[in-house]
Amino acid sequence: MAGLREIKKQRTREMILKNSMELFTQKGVDEVGMRELAQVCGLGIGTYYNYFKSKEDVIFSLFRENLNSAITNKPFRVEENESNADNLANNYKAIFQELMIHKNIADEFLSLAYNTKNMADNDSVAARLTPQIVDLYWGWVQPLFRSAGIIIRTEEEVGFRRMLWHHFLSSFHAYTSSFGAEESIDYIRFTSRHLLGGLNSN
Repeated sequence: MAGLREIKKQRTREMILKNSMELFTQKGVDEVGMRELAQVCGLGIGTYYNYFKSKEDVIFSLFRENLNSAITNKPFRVEENESNADNLANNYKAIFQELMIHKNIADEFLSLAYNTKNMADNDSVAARLTPQIVDLYWGWVQPLFRSAGIIIRTEEEVGFRRMLWHHFLSSFHAYTSSFGAEESIDYIRFTSRHLLGGLNSN
């Protein structure tokens, strides 16, 4: 019975995310409140809160699902004739294009991710869900390190994961900004060289 309940809860959660994504796309994230999200899912507000406590919770969960889909569709591809920095920049571009299919979610996620209050509050949605998102990203980027023979020591991994994740975020922010998608790739390539330069020659 417990197994069936968990399956039902997971299906309900997936339905909520699907319907919430559609509503955000139709009306815009800022125009939708929690009560309307519950209504479009055919749920009472109390039931909806059992799954997601806030709109921020929904946004982080949607971005996590979108990132998971993006890295599934675009696994990290290492070109042997390219430098580490170029490989990182080129693969970032492929992932960013996937994430921009749902630009409204990406923009809202970036806004929340850069909110200093969210970053400082250990009880926030960001503190709870960001590690899961970083795990997805970290697994995706591993082929770069394996190909280059780069070994991250255990005692350095947490700090390096955090640094690389913030590089991903800042690169994505540049890609989505008025700087321009194509123009941002040169910036990403430049910063990637500096980021990876200390690990291996590029």
